[in-house]
Formats: sequence, C-alpha cells, structure tokens
Amino acid sequence: MEVNPLNGITNIPQISSQNNTIDFKKAIQNALNEKNKEKLKKECKELESQFVGIMLNEMKKTIPKDPITGDDFATDVFTSMLYDKYAEAISEKESLGLADTMYKQLSKNI
Repeated sequence: MEVNPLNGITNIPQISSQNNTIDFKKAIQNALNEKNKEKLKKECKELESQFVGIMLNEMKKTIPKDPITGDDFATDVFTSMLYDKYAEAISEKESLGLADTMYKQLSKNI
C-alpha cells in the first residue's frame, strides 16, 4: 500500500496538539524538503498519536455515563486529557504501526 498524503489531497484538517495547531501536510512537506528523517519520524508519530486520541475519544462516547461521577464539565475535561496522554503513550511505546508505515513510505522520498 502506497502512503503519500502530499499528492491529490487538498483539504487536511488541522489537529490541535498541546495548544498548538499543527498542519501535518506542511510539517511533513517541510521535513521532506529539508531531507530531515528525524523530523519526518517525529511528525509521523505525532499524527499517529492524534489519530489514536481521536479514536479513544470516539470510543469513550459509547460508554454510558457513570452515575457516581456524574456528567459534568470537569469529568469530561479530565477524561479527555487522560485519553490524550493514553494516545501519546500508545503511539510512543506500543505503536499501532501507522507511524512506522508512513515513515517507511515517505522516507523513500528523502
């Protein structure tokens, strides 16, 4: 399977990470232009982390609300932040393979 997000894609959504908005298409293109494999690997891992975070937050929506903790803003903020940290840990330690696959395919261009 060929992974090349730079050809034919005109609208890549921006994903928020650590209070900064990152345009992954631009970040990946910059890494390729600079021929910087470390930067490319970092951006691929960041994209995988964001993907896992979105996946976990969507999965969380299927779980019924806990009657003990209730349905309040603080609980939602806490669990959202917790799931973001889970996503970072999963993509860093227990990679799903998405970042590795993207890196292998895109690093051919460096």
